[in-house]
Amino acid sequence: MKNRSPIAIAVDAALAGLLIAVMATALVQEAAHEYLGASLFAAVTAHAILNRRRFRALLRGRRNMVRALRLMAIACLVMCVIGQAASALVLSKFAFGFLPALPGAAVARRIHMLCSYWGFVLAFAHVGLHIKGPSRLIRTRGERNASDVPRYVIWACRFSFAAVACFGAYSFIQLDFAAYLFGRVQFAFADYGAPIDLLLMSYASIAVLISGLFHYLRTTLEALEISRHRTSRAR
Repeated sequence: MKNRSPIAIAVDAALAGLLIAVMATALVQEAAHEYLGASLFAAVTAHAILNRRRFRALLRGRRNMVRALRLMAIACLVMCVIGQAASALVLSKFAFGFLPALPGAAVARRIHMLCSYWGFVLAFAHVGLHIKGPSRLIRTRGERNASDVPRYVIWACRFSFAAVACFGAYSFIQLDFAAYLFGRVQFAFADYGAPIDLLLMSYASIAVLISGLFHYLRTTLEALEISRHRTSRAR
């Protein structure tokens, strides 16, 4: 796969940042949340256009579990984005306040919450299913062999991930993330005294946790696939 264009990388970085910002502002800054949400939808559209060839490539080639997971994550993510956008039009007071009032606010609120939280998980699962590990990333950028990457760099990356992921697990529990994912919460609750920077760090750490888990799931499945092919060829 060729190196990605700077525009595509910038859009992806903006998309990740917007996802985190939208979640962090959802409960405490309603107007900012709506305008960030509109920007997020624009970034998602740009991401889909810039990566249309990659998406088409998922439908071709050898079928395996990693490809199936990627397709499943994208399909479910598309449904979440559609649900978010449709429900946002019903609930909006600021970004789309010029639209006539639409019925079904109670149902739209539940749909919006479910699609938002599941969309967040699926988006960073999608990242984890595609992102390169530290040694591969350094090798790609530096045109070096993986063996040339200093081991302390790899272990520093792993330690950093572990530290952030632990905070992500804590934040997942502290924010009662699972309750929102499974629709056990009818209305969003917030500690309005919580600083926005802490909320941003909390959701960012959850994003790192999800991406890391799905990255290691992918590498495990790829290793199993390679082992299976070697075994079948040996026979």
